[in-house]
Amino acid sequence: MLERFTEPARSTVDYARRHAEEATASEVRPEHLLMALLGQDGCVAVRVLELLDVPAARLREELDRHRMHYVDGLDRDDAEALAAIGIDLDEVVRRIDRNLGGLRGRTGRLRFSRGAKKVLELSLREAVALRHNYIGTEHLLLGLARCDDRAVADTLAGCGLSRPALRETVAEAARRAG
Repeated sequence: MLERFTEPARSTVDYARRHAEEATASEVRPEHLLMALLGQDGCVAVRVLELLDVPAARLREELDRHRMHYVDGLDRDDAEALAAIGIDLDEVVRRIDRNLGGLRGRTGRLRFSRGAKKVLELSLREAVALRHNYIGTEHLLLGLARCDDRAVADTLAGCGLSRPALRETVAEAARRAG
């Protein structure tokens, strides 16, 4: 499937792996894909976000606020309950990821979580639905909007982004470019 990815989309996947490694995560999760996508200045996905008056920097800030609260099924309520008894959930997650050293595949690179793989699959479906013969950053953005990852969903919702608005703006951008 990666052979259908545009160069910016491939870079996004590579950067996601780097973000996960730098965060000492045990695997590449959808949040890493979103963070990497937001770092691709000038790509179609970032231009789509700008058309919707949501700059990438704002989404990055929102993602930072949400991302540690949804690891392994724990949410903000769980984090608050643990904090009430003196346990910092963010620190626990960081230590677990650091001690596990990451789940690496045969290539020695971090594996993609089930959710991250689903984002890539949904990106392909979005490209097919739009009748595109490639998978670009705009399709990755749509795949992220469709995934059920709470950190990503809350980040997009926190910035007022909905799936229909994203899909419509991506379709419009494709019509203008084509």
